[in-house]
Amino acid sequence: MSGRHLLVAAEAAVLAGCVLLALVVIVIKVVRGQRQRRHEAALRPIRPALIEVASGEDEDGSARRALTATTGATRVAVDEGVADFLGKVRGGPADQLVEILRSHGALREAVRLLRHRSPVRRTRAALLLGLSRDRGGVPGLVEALDDHSAEVRSAAAHGLGLIGDDGSAPALLGAIAGPGGGIPAGVAAGALLELGVGIAPALREALASTDSRTRAVAAHVAGVGSFRSLLPLLRDLLAGDEDLTVREASAEAIGAMGEARDVDVLTRHTNPGEPTPLRRLCATALGRLGEPAAVPTLEQLARDPDPRLAELAATALVGLGPEGRAALAGLADTPGGATALTLARLQGALA
Repeated sequence: MSGRHLLVAAEAAVLAGCVLLALVVIVIKVVRGQRQRRHEAALRPIRPALIEVASGEDEDGSARRALTATTGATRVAVDEGVADFLGKVRGGPADQLVEILRSHGALREAVRLLRHRSPVRRTRAALLLGLSRDRGGVPGLVEALDDHSAEVRSAAAHGLGLIGDDGSAPALLGAIAGPGGGIPAGVAAGALLELGVGIAPALREALASTDSRTRAVAAHVAGVGSFRSLLPLLRDLLAGDEDLTVREASAEAIGAMGEARDVDVLTRHTNPGEPTPLRRLCATALGRLGEPAAVPTLEQLARDPDPRLAELAATALVGLGPEGRAALAGLADTPGGATALTLARLQGALA
């Protein structure tokens, strides 16, 4: 076969592939459209009752009984409608909606679907268990943290955060470095912050983890959650951890909840020999710490050759009371000081 014939054959194959792909897309859209129309048709007669329960206006319980008694396609549509509302309502109405799901066996089914071959079904099941705040789903969600699908792992972590069982904290922290790349640090941190003060022992253990991402997340959560008992460990990580991200997270945490002695701790890491990102973070942390003893350090940093560090240091002075504002006024001739003064006036922090 000549080169020209090969080219024609290749073009024909590409065209056929494009046509096939277009047909597949069309079929998927048609199927989804048909399913959506069936769902809406099944839900239409019962939608007023669903809205009544979700809005807390089902005083005599008649709407809830009507929803509970549904069967077949209508029951499936009700369960999906309930799941949609659970992300929007709280309190008594949410509890009533969950009871409808429980009476339909939807929560037991969701636990079973966590092992379904379809990652989409597993993801939906994990989210439903989380939105339902169903503690019976915790073991299955913990297991799903090791799922080979990243979407399922994230949904499981989010679900555990919604349920709020502090006993899942070790599993969440361990899943950060889990199979397949683990769970995203932001997802893990968000879930952990929903679990309350009972996670302190798990955070303490995670701060000593061999995985740097796990240490960084634990440090971040410790600061945001004000776990002051972990300050000694955070000071050690700031001083000597091999990973810059962990040191930065520790500096931020110390700035958020530290003590007067931490002025010296943070000041040590604003020295020129330290990495520039860490110096900048420590300057900001000194401002958040709120201790007037940090004024001399920040005043010196506001004249640093690094313009961003100088600006951050000058801005940090604004929140340090009369001493900080007086020092800032003396920096009006510096670029960082001038910028900080302008911002402070615009924000109403200065007259």
